[in-house]
Amino acid sequence: MEKALSKKVINLYGLPSFGFQMFVNVEVMLFAAFLTDYIKLPVALATTVLMITSIFDILWVPTAGIILEKSNMKWGKYRSWLLVGPVMAAIFYTFQFMQIGDPTTNAITITIGFLVSHLIWNTYYAAHIAMNNALTTVREERIAMASNRGMLNALGALMFSYFGVKAVMAVGTAVNDPALGFTYVVIAVGILMILSNWIYFYITKDYAFHGTQTKAGKPEKKMSVGEMLKQIVINPPLIGLLLVELGRYLGRFIIFGMAFYYFKYVINDLPGLAVFMMGLTIVNFFAAMIAAPVAKKIGEKNAYTIAILLLIAGLLAVWAIPMEASMFKIVMFIAYIGYGLPDSLGVAMYSATVDYAEWKTGKNARGFIMSLISFPIKTAVFVRSIIIGAVLASAGYVADMAATPGLIQGIKNGFSLYPSIIIAVGLGIMTLMYSLTPKKLDEIHQDIAKTKQKEI
Repeated sequence: MEKALSKKVINLYGLPSFGFQMFVNVEVMLFAAFLTDYIKLPVALATTVLMITSIFDILWVPTAGIILEKSNMKWGKYRSWLLVGPVMAAIFYTFQFMQIGDPTTNAITITIGFLVSHLIWNTYYAAHIAMNNALTTVREERIAMASNRGMLNALGALMFSYFGVKAVMAVGTAVNDPALGFTYVVIAVGILMILSNWIYFYITKDYAFHGTQTKAGKPEKKMSVGEMLKQIVINPPLIGLLLVELGRYLGRFIIFGMAFYYFKYVINDLPGLAVFMMGLTIVNFFAAMIAAPVAKKIGEKNAYTIAILLLIAGLLAVWAIPMEASMFKIVMFIAYIGYGLPDSLGVAMYSATVDYAEWKTGKNARGFIMSLISFPIKTAVFVRSIIIGAVLASAGYVADMAATPGLIQGIKNGFSLYPSIIIAVGLGIMTLMYSLTPKKLDEIHQDIAKTKQKEI
């Protein structure tokens, strides 16, 4: 019998995610600005770098899952990646934020740094996510770990948004080289990210092989790529979850991308944008705090559905009802609970789809399936730019133009109506395809346990 999880393993499950958010948000918030404004790449060259890296960032998601399933290092199939992956990722990530040679040479070194670092971090990130499924089969523990990850995710993003940008500017000023300020801050957050993973690696030493050995003590057989892909095809709950998550993330990124225009032209409160963005992150943290008790009481799918309906209702309210800046922020903060709560349930729900696939096929591909948690995010980032560009073009937007009724309506549509439709479509698909209730999961776990017992 596997050892019961300690409280610190459950409560600190989100620690690697805290470090990861501090690490990755340099890129999320500042990568494009670094290329164009700090190392002065020509816009066409910077656009090429962003396009190439975005495409590979999507392709690396399933690739990382395959690497994870094929690997099995001596410190545990998934746990090992928390030790070896972060150091390599941090080294190559630094090359993304270094000024080296002429613009073409610099673009090449940045692209190489991006491609290598992202393949590695997609792998160790997926390994950390997979540990939710590997460490325990107890539903309540999985939910608690997922909720904890949501809280520390939000805390990491909040801390970087408050300290990170200021640190980049301050260090750049101190060394009299704005671009070098990025390099030093990336090294600092890289060290923080490494330590957060190593701490969790250490405290899980007694659970290194949980979920990765058969009852007879023999390692699980490696799966072929075809068998891994089959785990998606035979898995309607996974497909439904991927699509609703794509809708949720795409809606969020469109909202974030349109927020500048909404504050400038619709509610005439551009100085309030920073407070609004900070407020959304705080709401996300609060939503993560309540996710576990809500999901344990009414079930993950029900909690997810109610939360998404709240988000849709809030978006439609700000689209249909004229609001002053203060009322707009209040409505959006309440609505954003509907984004944040699912954000903390996703890991537990993906874990359930791993169990479903094993129940259907007799084979466990948790590393591959759990790696797909990043696929909706990467795809949404790529698609949102196209949608935002189309929205602004259809509204006839020109920089610093007067706020015409047509422009205001176009921005409102882009900020709230279109995201609500996208999210609603995803929710509808998930409602039909994600059939995993607590009772159904109990039945699946019992059937899997009986099957493994027969293998002894």
